[in-house]
Amino acid sequence: MFVCTNPYTTEILAEFQPLSSQQIDQKLKSSAKGYQFWKNQTLDYRLGILENLAHQIEANVEFLSISMVEEMGKTITEARAEVLKCATGIRFFITKSPAWLAEKVIQSDARFSAVYYQPLGGILLVMPWNFPLWQVLRACIPALCVGNVVLLKHAPNVFRFSTLIEDLFARSGFPEGVFENLMVDVSEIEKITSSHSVAAVSLTGSEKAGRSMASVAGKYLKKCVLELGGSDPFIVLHDADLAFAADMAAKARLINNGQSCIAAKRFLIHESVEKEFTEIFIENLTHYKPDDPLKEKTLLGPQARPDLTTQLQFQLDATLKKGAELVYQSQEPFSKGYFFLPTVLRNVKPGMACFDEEVFGPIAAISTYKTIEEAINLANQTRYGLGASIYTTDEERARQIALKLDCGTVAVNAMVRSKPSLPFGGTKASGYGRELSELGLYEFSNLKTVTIG
Repeated sequence: MFVCTNPYTTEILAEFQPLSSQQIDQKLKSSAKGYQFWKNQTLDYRLGILENLAHQIEANVEFLSISMVEEMGKTITEARAEVLKCATGIRFFITKSPAWLAEKVIQSDARFSAVYYQPLGGILLVMPWNFPLWQVLRACIPALCVGNVVLLKHAPNVFRFSTLIEDLFARSGFPEGVFENLMVDVSEIEKITSSHSVAAVSLTGSEKAGRSMASVAGKYLKKCVLELGGSDPFIVLHDADLAFAADMAAKARLINNGQSCIAAKRFLIHESVEKEFTEIFIENLTHYKPDDPLKEKTLLGPQARPDLTTQLQFQLDATLKKGAELVYQSQEPFSKGYFFLPTVLRNVKPGMACFDEEVFGPIAAISTYKTIEEAINLANQTRYGLGASIYTTDEERARQIALKLDCGTVAVNAMVRSKPSLPFGGTKASGYGRELSELGLYEFSNLKTVTIG
């Protein structure tokens, strides 16, 4: 039995029975049949159905946003932004796909040579709970444009939301089998991946989940894209606008209640400005008070599950035990919900949990440096490589630093975000492959070369 619980009220929202083996087989057969139809339709036809999906999302913004808040706890303002971003992302690919998927003629020693972009088949999406609509759609929309079909295995605590996604696809006119919703336990993933109905896998999740999925995908020779955890450095140079940087630091650390792979997690501050930066940063954090995430003015909602707060406390205690200094922890009262309150540590060093591990919640770890080289070394002293941000008034210096950081995205004087127009993904233990942009469109394409003479 899968149980969906409201992380603020702690009330049970819904319960779902896992699919039986027979039901899984039926969905795999339906997906295979849907693929044979979908891949043979014109691109204009597929994009027309996707436009229907964008319209359905826009027509149900408030319902989808409230449902998202109830199920995983993000604030209502962030939920609305996520839903609207999905409609924007769909229309981006509707606009760009015709040019990106067109025949590409290449000069060679043949009389004619060209590359064509063709679908692979069924794409299994193993998706997380923290951005329950955007994570799904940013993976599946490019795949659908190419002519693939998708099978969604969402996180169990948002299975109620996965049924809403399934309903959106149905009401948008997608043919049967083009989108299949799989309410299954993780133990069923290998069986599903091994099926001829699945050609490739896209997983967004933890490092542990990614290692497991990569092993299974490799066993069955299935293409695999992994977007995993991060421990993003937030680098503040001595010449930065500290008021601006500290304001962005609070937003970047507490996005989605701190539960984001690209949230700023390790704050690397030049020693000459650490005291002033920390004071402003803490002042900004005091505005994030725990409250009902459905209230318009709430800036801090609960963690999605109670075990997540337990893990955060363990990482905090372990870091303090090794010598870090607790300089701030909110004492705002709350009567219900799985809250973990904003916390700031300083003197955090390599070897401490809050430096070495991904901290998936509102703990900010501050470290200082003296030279740019030291800052770069600290930034790269992690097994993760998803994103990073740099704050300085010297943009040329920032570009030089950015090229030396081992990660997939670097934002200068801005938060790290995923955008439809730009490739998104990481390196090292943050995964491999890219989502979004032209590159994301090609991840699940067969780039077929045709030559004549």
